[in-house]
Amino acid sequence: MFKPHLSAAHTFWKSLLEETDHALDATCGNGHDTLFLAKLLPKGKLYALDIQQKAIDNTSSLLEKELGPNHQVQLLQGCHSCFPPEIKKLKLIVYNLGYLPGSDKQVKTRVKTTLKSVFKGLILLLEGGALSITCYPGHTEGTEEEMALLNYCQTLPQTYSFSHSRWEKRATAPSFLTIVKQPK
Repeated sequence: MFKPHLSAAHTFWKSLLEETDHALDATCGNGHDTLFLAKLLPKGKLYALDIQQKAIDNTSSLLEKELGPNHQVQLLQGCHSCFPPEIKKLKLIVYNLGYLPGSDKQVKTRVKTTLKSVFKGLILLLEGGALSITCYPGHTEGTEEEMALLNYCQTLPQTYSFSHSRWEKRATAPSFLTIVKQPK
């Protein structure tokens, strides 16, 4: 099934990244975005982070199946609001908000931790780098997250630009948000 929000994200990542760049999948889930990014960064560095061990295990299994056991992705378990100290400057940070498909829907991203992560993520971005955020407002927390992110974007200094797209007219349809740190 065609998912325009994911297609837009993948197209954006391809246009932004060079094979030697550094990136972070801040909510790696089942590993599909991590795998896509790993293929774009064969000479770069990719971190994959998730709060759930199940997500780390699922991502690890997918990467080993598709890329072999010696893949170069560094998997890290933890909340996306607390970047590990080894993560320095990045070209791209990816968020796929909501909950891990096929798991406990009570464990999901939250407004407070997502805003904290975005704030910290902007500090880690290189000039010309970006945050890529897929929002899922089909549940209450997802709606609140999307609204809080859009409100936050309105307060950003002019050194950042943002874009938000939704392809379906339903307010609960997934959407895609990018925040770009403008080069000086």
